[in-house]
Amino acid sequence: MLGPGGRIAFSSDRGGDERWSIYDFDGHSVYRVAGEDGSINLLGPWSRDGVLAYTSTSRNGVDFDLYIYKPGRGSRLVARLEGINQAWEWLDDERLLVVASNTNLDSDILLVDTTRGEVRNLTKHTGEAINASPTMIKRDMFAFATSIDSEFTRLAIYDLNGGGWRVVADHGWDVEDLDYMDGTLYYTVNVDGESVIHIWRPGEDSRVYWRPPGTVLHLDASDGIVVASISSPAMGNEVFIVRNMYGERVTYSPKAGVVEEDLAYPSRFSYKSIDGLEVHGLLYTPRTGEPPMPAIVWLHGGPESQERIRFNLFHQLFTSLGLAVVAPNFRGSLGYGKTFVHLDDLDKRINAVHDVYYAVEHLASKGILDWDRVCVMGGSYGGYLTLMSLALYPEAWRCGVDIVGIVNLVTFIRNTSPYRRRYRIMEYGDPDKHGELMLKLSPITYIDKIKAPLMVVHGANDPRVPVSEAEQLVNALNQRGVKVEYLRLEDEGHGISKIENRIKVYTRVASFILKHLNGQSSSQPSPS
Repeated sequence: MLGPGGRIAFSSDRGGDERWSIYDFDGHSVYRVAGEDGSINLLGPWSRDGVLAYTSTSRNGVDFDLYIYKPGRGSRLVARLEGINQAWEWLDDERLLVVASNTNLDSDILLVDTTRGEVRNLTKHTGEAINASPTMIKRDMFAFATSIDSEFTRLAIYDLNGGGWRVVADHGWDVEDLDYMDGTLYYTVNVDGESVIHIWRPGEDSRVYWRPPGTVLHLDASDGIVVASISSPAMGNEVFIVRNMYGERVTYSPKAGVVEEDLAYPSRFSYKSIDGLEVHGLLYTPRTGEPPMPAIVWLHGGPESQERIRFNLFHQLFTSLGLAVVAPNFRGSLGYGKTFVHLDDLDKRINAVHDVYYAVEHLASKGILDWDRVCVMGGSYGGYLTLMSLALYPEAWRCGVDIVGIVNLVTFIRNTSPYRRRYRIMEYGDPDKHGELMLKLSPITYIDKIKAPLMVVHGANDPRVPVSEAEQLVNALNQRGVKVEYLRLEDEGHGISKIENRIKVYTRVASFILKHLNGQSSSQPSPS
């Protein structure tokens, strides 16, 4: 985070433990701002007069209180807040906008007077709604994305001088990243997994400004320039300067010998699931080979996430090896409205497993995929769905790969990081209230039904899905004599960040999958 006078604030953890410390670099020396007590700290913005805002669990290890830091003077607590909070935008040198997460699917925008410590909730609402990305337009006015009274987030303007807020653009898809410059608001809209940049000016209707080839990771408008960080299956992660409805690429990152023209770009598909629900997905196909093709079914995490049109190294690795990649946005995924994201709650979660199977059935019925050569794979919640798919449809898969996956919903909730627990209870249930149902929906309950060879990858420092989840799975499978390869990464957390570990994991996973997909065929799959 670049501040006045060229100061840079940054954060880091150790070995993927997500206990973020914050540091201040003045161009010569690095100073620790927060984190020496083992707390988790979320970096916020600098003010124009050189004050850094951040939130920290230093008080009790659970709640992210608001702090401000002045170089040479240290930090002070501004306001005690409950839950996960993120310092977002300074309105002036005293007033700060903070995004407060009530649940993973419900949030508010707080106005904090950093001098008096006064906190005002600007977006009080009934029901569930996301209020996010507050962006200052002028001293007492800001834009934000809100889903109050809407299935999707819409663009709204808030007038702090008694005017309240009003919606200025509704696209029927989610408004995401925002920035403002010289009388123009630039913002992105997630259209079925792909970003579209729009602009809005007071007194005018919003209009499309640029359609990038993928997903906008970050949008910045300042000093007369609009810069977008783009993730695209066609080129990887690159930076564009956007002007006059055209994006000019300005970076060409190394691709380790890969030619961009060989990268696979997905096509969209939709299908009917077990109950007639329409589900959307992405299909990546290799440049060589004829259908029906062997395939990987890739399951995203979350579940409040979405398979976006963006660069994914696993997708490109598999297509380069001649495999198709099927990536469904099963029920519970973001991007398709409030109703869709709640279709997997509690006892309805089993239907998400059916969504996975029916994606393959749809594409196989069209002759695109080879029924006998399909592997299911996913990370985190996607790992959970991988295991449930292996159990519920044991004949459908030649093999499976579980990366940092949830195995037992009860032990997962009890052992996840304390600050995350109440948020995950909202999604998966409370063991004290829903323990029987949670076990009924846990892969560990159906361990005797898993037949396909399985590879398990997990970081020893994972604070979200503890490594104990992987180890109870591996132990249970070993006791039954089921073939399982276990790769435990001692210096990783909830993901794979180190280059040497990525090389190890990608190589081992690819070898495992190719070995099993190229073996003897199985029988036509059917539900268990």
